[in-house]
Amino acid sequence: MMRLFLITALALSQAFVVLSQHAEAAFHIPSTCNGPCQTVPHTCEDNARQAGLPTDGWEVVYDNDGQPKCRRVAVQELCHGVEFIDADTKEKKCCRDASGLTWIDKPAKLAKCCAKDHVWTSDNGGGSWRGGCCPLGFHMNNGICTPNTHTPPPLCPIGTHLIDGKCVPLPSPCPQTCGNGHGGVETSCTCTNYPVCGHGKYLGIKYGHCYVLSFADGEQLGLDRDKTDYKKNGFFVDIPFKVCNSTTDCSRGKEVEMGESFSLQDQHGLYQDPHATKGWINDAFGGAHMEFTLDANRAGKFTGIPTCAAGECALQLHGGPAGGALAYACPMPMPGLTFYGNPKVGQKLRFSEVTCDDYEVPLTSGINLK
Repeated sequence: MMRLFLITALALSQAFVVLSQHAEAAFHIPSTCNGPCQTVPHTCEDNARQAGLPTDGWEVVYDNDGQPKCRRVAVQELCHGVEFIDADTKEKKCCRDASGLTWIDKPAKLAKCCAKDHVWTSDNGGGSWRGGCCPLGFHMNNGICTPNTHTPPPLCPIGTHLIDGKCVPLPSPCPQTCGNGHGGVETSCTCTNYPVCGHGKYLGIKYGHCYVLSFADGEQLGLDRDKTDYKKNGFFVDIPFKVCNSTTDCSRGKEVEMGESFSLQDQHGLYQDPHATKGWINDAFGGAHMEFTLDANRAGKFTGIPTCAAGECALQLHGGPAGGALAYACPMPMPGLTFYGNPKVGQKLRFSEVTCDDYEVPLTSGINLK
């Protein structure tokens, strides 16, 4: 029995094989001399430490040839946070701070873990970046954390407009030729329509006639898509507005004079309406946004004063309970409109006459200006 024990000890002193959780690595177990002749074999923990592996959980086992080796048994870990599966590597992981955990597919426990008060976002850019961690309030764009707040486009000087983020000069009022849609050109530009001009006490607009409204920089008054707000450069533009004496009288008539009121009837209606029901610009004031309304009792009543905007004829409109000027409701890139109290501070509008027939193309053809 003693002889068997000595043989086993000698074999252990000759070789051990050390295994990690993922692979088994063989080791030649060196012996140290404790005194003149006595040798002391290294333990599994010693060999694991030398190999840079964890030192806990090792045990001695024997292979098919009866050679001893070291094997690390499974070590159970406790997550002090939230367990999840990495959405990319599919590894089980632990996110210590839940404020940094972004669920990609919560039922499948797929997520990405970031630092505290950070969030993982997909990359919004067009490069090869898939996404990454950014502080709260930021998102990944071309590999860079970018603030969520969108920078408004620059305001261009009068006579220029924004193209690809740059202010470029407006084209001449009418080029020498215009495309006719059939690969040819027209000898004159039938698509250009200059704003009407007031004179003396007359505003230049007429009852029963239709106009596209635009601002000093050429941007039109349009209608939002998902709301019913009218705003500068709205989603839907080229809207003919009919000048009506009242909500019950839109007949063609005389030129509107200063001090005379009128309402503006939207000839297009809302885009979801298959009947294209006509409506009105409402009577919002005091910061409330002007909207499309079918309620004739809510139709705005406007008056105007002839003026100029960017070197072209325009009207300053007034209305509301205090007779305030038509003005931007908010400091936004695409602001809505409202009536504020000060009659001198407002946004001038240009009235360019178009046909009221929605199906006549172009809109400026066949207009009876008399």
